[in-house]
Amino acid sequence: MNAEPTPSTGLWGEAFRVERGGIDLRAGLAGGIASCAPLAVGIATGHAAIGSVACFGGLNAALGVPRGPLRGRLGWGAGAALACSLSVLVTTAVQDSTAASVIVAFVWIALATMLRTFGAVGGLAGFVIGAMLVILGGIPAAPVDAGERMLWFAAGSALGTALMVLAYGSEPGGGTGKNHAAPAAPPLAAVIVAGARQYVAAARHDRALQAHALRLATAVAATTLLYRALGLEHGYWIPLTVLAILQPDEHASRVRAIQRAVGTLCGTAVIALLTVVTGEQWVLVAVQGIAAGALFSLFARGYFWLVVLLTPTALLTVSAVDYQGAAIALERAGWSALGIACGLAVGEAVWQLAPHLAPGRRPWESTGAE
Repeated sequence: MNAEPTPSTGLWGEAFRVERGGIDLRAGLAGGIASCAPLAVGIATGHAAIGSVACFGGLNAALGVPRGPLRGRLGWGAGAALACSLSVLVTTAVQDSTAASVIVAFVWIALATMLRTFGAVGGLAGFVIGAMLVILGGIPAAPVDAGERMLWFAAGSALGTALMVLAYGSEPGGGTGKNHAAPAAPPLAAVIVAGARQYVAAARHDRALQAHALRLATAVAATTLLYRALGLEHGYWIPLTVLAILQPDEHASRVRAIQRAVGTLCGTAVIALLTVVTGEQWVLVAVQGIAAGALFSLFARGYFWLVVLLTPTALLTVSAVDYQGAAIALERAGWSALGIACGLAVGEAVWQLAPHLAPGRRPWESTGAE
């Protein structure tokens, strides 16, 4: 007789399950170019800091493009790119003030989280919008100002959006196959108005989504205040990890915590080994491009692969501009561990004290890679 699976076995199995088979080489090539080319150009021209900003723009815009019909790819991709660019502008403008940074983090994360009303696509868009606010709020912008930083980020985002829209275009339903009779799509203006109404309705009436947005915004703002007050170098990884793992319900948060912990450890081990072996800038850039390409090739297989490969991609982007050997990877592991602990602590406290705020799965609560 087979033994009954334990709850922990169920969590681990869910954390590492394959959601979609195959390897998407087209997406890998497009995502790798979007994430690596701006960094390479910036370094080659002596503007490494600007290249890294454009690199983050390409990476996150590419993540924001969903699979599906052309209108959806363009709409969500352009929308995520624009919102991320605004995140960069706002967070850079206030980054010299701890109080303003904390307030902006709270408001911006709450607004971005409400995009979950549109399902997994909205959840992923909300994550990348919030992630850019947190990351670039923790990296000094000098010598560029907020406006210039936003423009370079937007340039990278435009590249990432265009490449991923093209890469996903060959898929079934992607809009490049043979013409078949299909219902006429509603006018774009009507789609935008309907989406705005859905967002406002969720913000006003969806108590469960409101509670999650408030919980997540509070946790990110609190951990932003923590690392800023303590003066922790690269401490923005603490609120970034909280943003990644804290989900609407207890079970999903525990799954995300496992994925984040294992993924961060694996990614940190790889980057630590690489940075110990070599500090050659162009080697770091080349491996960053390989990591980014693998990320987008395997992204659809499951969230675990996104975490595993996003860690070295981000770390190599930073290391190529500001090389610190294995120290930065070890810092990342430590701050990620603290972020996981903070995120789970906040979630457990709320779910124990107010279980009515964590109801059963809702339509916007997806286990997909958001």
